[in-house]
Amino acid sequence: MANLEEQLLHLLAETQSNQPGPRKQAEAHLKALQSNESFPTSLAAIAIHTSVAIGIRQASLTTLRLFVEKNWSGEDEETEGPTVPISDEVKGVLRTRLLELATSGEDERRVKSAARYVLT
Repeated sequence: MANLEEQLLHLLAETQSNQPGPRKQAEAHLKALQSNESFPTSLAAIAIHTSVAIGIRQASLTTLRLFVEKNWSGEDEETEGPTVPISDEVKGVLRTRLLELATSGEDERRVKSAARYVLT
């Protein structure tokens, strides 16, 4: 896995912590990383890795879904803060990876369902 993916894996695991301090710190760090152009594709890559725990894969897809909802069109009147432009190239990569995941032969329905939800 690439360095950003490894960093995201750690942060996604921390967001599931019962301790509020590490969880809030991880959530803030995830938010800061959203400006990285590789952020959405790295989340999609994490979701595809079957060696990653199901909970982390689902967390990556949930984070990706929220990112896509806010930033896909480049215009968001409902949430505060600036949007992060997603290039057409990154949109194409996301569509391909998520479609592959949603239609794969993988047995884990929760992950496939989460991938489909991001696509809609």
